[in-house]
Amino acid sequence: MICAIQYTKKYIKLNQHLNFKRLKQKLKITFSNILLTVCFLVLFAGCYKKDFNQLKLANATPEYLYPLIDAELSLKDIIDPNKRQLNITEDADGFYTFIYYQDLFEQYITDLLKIADIVVNQTVSLTATEVNTLRNAGTVSHTFTNSFTLNTSNGEQLKHIVVKSGSIPFNISSTFKHNIQLTVTFPYITQNGIPLSQTIAVNYTGTSPVISNSTIDLSGYTIDCSQNGTKVNTLSYSALLKVNFIAGNTASTTQKIDITTGISGITYSYADGYIGQYSLSVPQDSVAIDIFDNAYAGNIYFTDPQVRAIIDNSIGAASSVKINQLVTQSQITGTTPITGSLINTNIPINYPSTSQVGQAESTTIQLDKTNSNVQTVFNPAPNKVIYQMSAILNPSGVSTNFVTDSSKIKIRGEVEIPMEGKVTKFVLLDTIKGISYPDITISGKQVTITKAGFNIALSNGFPMNSNIQMYFLDDANNIIDSLFSGPHFITSAPVDATGKVTQSTDVFIQEMFDEARYKRVTTSTKAVLYAFFSTVNNGTVPVKIYSSYKIKSNISIDVKANVSF
Repeated sequence: MICAIQYTKKYIKLNQHLNFKRLKQKLKITFSNILLTVCFLVLFAGCYKKDFNQLKLANATPEYLYPLIDAELSLKDIIDPNKRQLNITEDADGFYTFIYYQDLFEQYITDLLKIADIVVNQTVSLTATEVNTLRNAGTVSHTFTNSFTLNTSNGEQLKHIVVKSGSIPFNISSTFKHNIQLTVTFPYITQNGIPLSQTIAVNYTGTSPVISNSTIDLSGYTIDCSQNGTKVNTLSYSALLKVNFIAGNTASTTQKIDITTGISGITYSYADGYIGQYSLSVPQDSVAIDIFDNAYAGNIYFTDPQVRAIIDNSIGAASSVKINQLVTQSQITGTTPITGSLINTNIPINYPSTSQVGQAESTTIQLDKTNSNVQTVFNPAPNKVIYQMSAILNPSGVSTNFVTDSSKIKIRGEVEIPMEGKVTKFVLLDTIKGISYPDITISGKQVTITKAGFNIALSNGFPMNSNIQMYFLDDANNIIDSLFSGPHFITSAPVDATGKVTQSTDVFIQEMFDEARYKRVTTSTKAVLYAFFSTVNNGTVPVKIYSSYKIKSNISIDVKANVSF
């Protein structure tokens, strides 16, 4: 048995020096497996007794290697893949650029330019001559017209409206004691070039007045409010009233029809003319830069950060946008305004031409190190950029415009951070939850762990020095103990004159815990990781981050147990 225990110790010692890559976190080697291995070696290695009944069990102190983490991470892997407002691009060399974005504002023209309902009343009667003709000839015709204008609130001067939905109500009240027929024609409301026309019969039934209510569907019709380019905002109709005499009934100039008409519920798929002037107040919104959410202190200098407002405009009208205020917010330094020539300035934006109906034109307003203090403000890098903007449609007044029912102005905020810069001091705090420790049992009995070593093997492929420490916490967030007796320094990977990594830096760290200390930390279920970063040469050399840069880590616990067989 002594021989088996000695062999087991050598076996465990050898395993301590094996390549940790083979130890995946899902492999939980139990003490029972080791015990079976020992039995196998006892039987076949020549160290055994012929009389197995005389075997005596003894106390042993085997070592147990428990794999925790085997990982390989690039900067892209560290970022939460569920973030929907971050694009990570890399060029042909693998150089990373982070682009954070947020849709700040969207305004459809249909919420601004509306066609109001109109109610028009008209009374029509026969002249004395027409009454005599009716009595003598038995029938008479009377023609009349009417014209009305759109209700406007922002100086609109519309010329054409393609109706998506809506109607013309046509309500008639007749005091004629004769049968009448009314034909109404709207010469400037057409479909496939044919004017809209409707004939309504109102027959006398012995009581007066006779009521007739009808509705004309305008869907798919085009309204020419300019009446062949001579007017704006105008609708008109012509009508023919035909009266058929009923013998024995009176006819007089006091008999009449009252007409109530107009337009109702008009929506449009297209409209042109001058759509009016509108001032748009864009609600305050921000672009979050989540990569720095855990920053506790820092001094990061990015070489070329850029802050943008991208305006997509499908409204066929001259417009301008103004960035009234642009502010960064940092957990370290608070709020800082971005200043520059483009701040608080009306900037004309592109808009589609008449040959681009239904399309959008884009305008980008960019603040960078050439026209603002963005580079300075991004040191340290902020957690968000707050936008306060406004816009004006037709800032110069009357002009020729066009819109569709999908026309809109959309503003998107973007913060672009090429991963190039210097770090003279950057501190991250991150909470690790759900920590579990090896639970070693044999035949249902708990094994006493007398000593534990945390083994950390790291390969640093990033051009950053780091001091790391981890603190174990209780449920009240009080510190129970630390992983290292003091923060552990990890050297940056070396770089060439261009700031590019030439090779990785490898380090192996082992921190030993005695029985009391190990028991103390195993009461924790969470920890805080503290990392202090700086680029090479104390942050004096700018470096770039490439997709090939990786941190490879293998963490295990090597425990020494007290086992009584």
